[in-house]
Amino acid sequence: MRKSLILLAVTALTVSCQESIEKKASHHLDNAKEAFSIGNFNVAKQEIDSIKILYPKAFEARKQGIKLMQQIEEAEQMRIIEYEDSMIAVSNAAFENIKGKYAFEKDERYQDIGLYTIKSQAPQRNTDRTYIRAQVDELGRMTLISSYRGNSYIHHDWLKLSVGELYVDTPVSNDRHEFEDLDVYYEWLSFINGNDGGAAAFINANKDANITYTLYRKTSPDSSRPVYRNLKLNKDDRYAIASLYDLSQVLLSLNEHKNLRDEAQRHLMFIRSKMKDESAEEGVQENK
Repeated sequence: MRKSLILLAVTALTVSCQESIEKKASHHLDNAKEAFSIGNFNVAKQEIDSIKILYPKAFEARKQGIKLMQQIEEAEQMRIIEYEDSMIAVSNAAFENIKGKYAFEKDERYQDIGLYTIKSQAPQRNTDRTYIRAQVDELGRMTLISSYRGNSYIHHDWLKLSVGELYVDTPVSNDRHEFEDLDVYYEWLSFINGNDGGAAAFINANKDANITYTLYRKTSPDSSRPVYRNLKLNKDDRYAIASLYDLSQVLLSLNEHKNLRDEAQRHLMFIRSKMKDESAEEGVQENK
């Protein structure tokens, strides 16, 4: 009899303690629900985390917290998608406003991504001079091309651009195309996808200044020598490159927002699929 009474007392105490734990945990759950209802997702998540940390045995509250956390994550992704869609609209409007300035080239047979250029810089229009031109692909990646014309190859592989005491060096590039036509030698040295050491940004920032540049060839790991000094980047080329730089920034922004939107949509689909599976599982258990 005495053992039965002790067992009953222990059971009652255990139940009482569990109820007390659940009650305390429910306070955090209520706080989380309130924060969620007003869109304060960070506070809501902190309250749910508190249940897990402070009351690991509050099983019912933790279960409800998991469900609420999924709702929060769903709402977060929907908020991200809404924001990114608005930014895509802004970037699209900026692109539509300026795209008429550029020539667009894309051969569907060979190219997955098209290129934007300035007609005045087209190689076929500039066979008689050494200059710097630019192009931007549909993803916003900008390429600078140093076009050399001379009586012999110089095999240049990097540039220095200067305005007074200010200057910028490109990295060394091995992306060089060389050819000869009627005893005239041509080199096209490319700095692909923005890997130009800040040269395009430098030109954009100094488009109204007198920019000079020098062609270099790397002769050893520790030394380099100029092979063509003090070339002038004329006004038309400065403005063309600056304009393409602006286009690059718009397209980079547009595609970044698209990528973030698409990532949020994938995450949202995953969350909703998980919620659906767990709801179906609960339904099966209730019907047993």
